[in-house]
Amino acid sequence: MLKVQDVEIAYGKVRAVQGANLEVHAGEVVSLIGLNGAGKSSLLRAIAGINRLQAGSITFQGKLLRNLTAPEVARSGIAMVLEGRSTFKNMSVRENLVLGGYMRNDRAGFDADLERMVERFPILKERLNQPAGTLSGGEQQMLVIARALLTKPSLLMLDEPSLGLAPLIVADIFRLVRELNREGMTILLVEQNAHQALKLSNRAYVMETGRIVLEGSDLASDPRVRQAYLGV
Repeated sequence: MLKVQDVEIAYGKVRAVQGANLEVHAGEVVSLIGLNGAGKSSLLRAIAGINRLQAGSITFQGKLLRNLTAPEVARSGIAMVLEGRSTFKNMSVRENLVLGGYMRNDRAGFDADLERMVERFPILKERLNQPAGTLSGGEQQMLVIARALLTKPSLLMLDEPSLGLAPLIVADIFRLVRELNREGMTILLVEQNAHQALKLSNRAYVMETGRIVLEGSDLASDPRVRQAYLGV
């Protein structure tokens, strides 16, 4: 579904991503783990059309994404949940959710999906008329995931969805990721909670200083991963 080949990204003279190669197949959960500053978020933002490539290519469902704008990438079927719970805080929960349909032309279909979404996230249903900024961190994370799902993506990318959340909420987030995948959603996950990420992933990549250094379907048993990321 997604193929990243020899991608390089730079901020001025700083090379954030260097020759990255990554694949995501339909129906998979693929995790990208690594320390802060490794280049994980930069790579996701490049796939989403936010960061520009200095070199390499990104192909999604056979279509070359290079030089597409972020809205064009979104229209191709990729939804990204940015790190930091990017809600429109002065707008209501309902208004935030409605923004998830800005690219859709099926009004009746969207209305039905919106109803199903608030049933899936009961806490949002209770707070539809509240400003999004009044929600807790976990509730805002649920909101941005719900908004992304309302675009009807083929690929959902999540950047640090558990960051800064209480343990019970973190468990809810990972449970949601697992449920979405069981329903057929393909997911690319950047996550510092390596233990949980590896547990629910079909495959995973390890990124260090801008480079993909390891990949596989059983990285949790790799001694280097266990020592560096799992505390074993």
